[in-house]
Amino acid sequence: MKIEWKQCFKVGISVFILFLCIHYWSAVGNLIGVFLSGITPILIGCALAYLVNIFMCGMEKRYFPNTTNSKLIKSRRPVCMIGAILLVIGVVVLLIYMIIPELIRCIETFINAMPDLIDDISGNKYIQKIVSKETLSKLEGMKWESYASKISGFMFSGIGGAVNTVASVASSVISIIVTIVLGIIFSIYFLTGKEELIGRTKRVMRVVLKDKLYEKVMHYFNVFDECFHGYIIGKLIDAFVLGLMCIVVMLICRFPYAVMIGTLIGFSALIPVVGAYVGTAVGALMVLTESPMKALVFLIIILIVQLIEANVIYPKIMGNSIGLPGIWVLAAVTLGGSLFGIVGMLIGVPIIAGFYKLAGEGVRKRERKMESDPKIKNN
Repeated sequence: MKIEWKQCFKVGISVFILFLCIHYWSAVGNLIGVFLSGITPILIGCALAYLVNIFMCGMEKRYFPNTTNSKLIKSRRPVCMIGAILLVIGVVVLLIYMIIPELIRCIETFINAMPDLIDDISGNKYIQKIVSKETLSKLEGMKWESYASKISGFMFSGIGGAVNTVASVASSVISIIVTIVLGIIFSIYFLTGKEELIGRTKRVMRVVLKDKLYEKVMHYFNVFDECFHGYIIGKLIDAFVLGLMCIVVMLICRFPYAVMIGTLIGFSALIPVVGAYVGTAVGALMVLTESPMKALVFLIIILIVQLIEANVIYPKIMGNSIGLPGIWVLAAVTLGGSLFGIVGMLIGVPIIAGFYKLAGEGVRKRERKMESDPKIKNN
């Protein structure tokens, strides 16, 4: 048997590197953490570029599509890119402007209304049978007005007056802002020269990889790109429709905070499966500041609206863009959320959908081989 010394040398180097990584894992982990923090702006830029590119492509198709004017053709990319970026930023700013002030006001109202609510609960004979008198007396003796002023002061002025804490918070905020700004700059570079960047990447991959492997990688990339593209567009439309339905129903039923709660439910619906229900729970707490009975009616009506939307409208909006069964959607959200939090919930579904499509293609390919070759079928 001929020994291939080059192969043995490669295996030995690989084993040695693996040993070093395991033995000095703390140092390796710190190095990986530094590396990830360093490329965070690039990753944010890639994510923003991918999201903005969806809207930019739609705008480019409608920006003088049949023109022969060279100036209009040259201006198509920068104009559509700026328009798409402003659209994304405008939506985020609008959501913050609509939700945050009303949420702060709602919390203050809720805490101010707590004494009367506690009195009503304490006077209920059914509650008195369940809850002990000591607990009820403690609830009645709590100074809710002071809590309201403290919470509102906390929200407006931040954490205390300690210099070190303020400096730490300011440093974190500045770091986040710098990272986001760098991410936006990277996304602009990606969008400006995306054709050249994609072309060069393909050239490198074609040189490095074998033809069959190159074709497989490009096919996998196209599958996942279709899943992400279809999922993002479908979820945005679905969230808008759900939020609009909630706003209309709340205005008809004369619930308080209709626009804010409907917007919050629509925005939270971007998180699959559990998002809309979280938004509904927060909305119920807001309505509770007006009346417990209204809050109960609100929960019933909004859950009915979500049930109709999930079973009638959502399948039509999403169509076959993903084609992932409900059980796999729930599994993707659960697994993604446990591993990567909210980001995992957002990207888990299209990733699992991509693997689901590739697995389906593999099964169908195997079935065709089994039908054409009886020997494979027998084996």
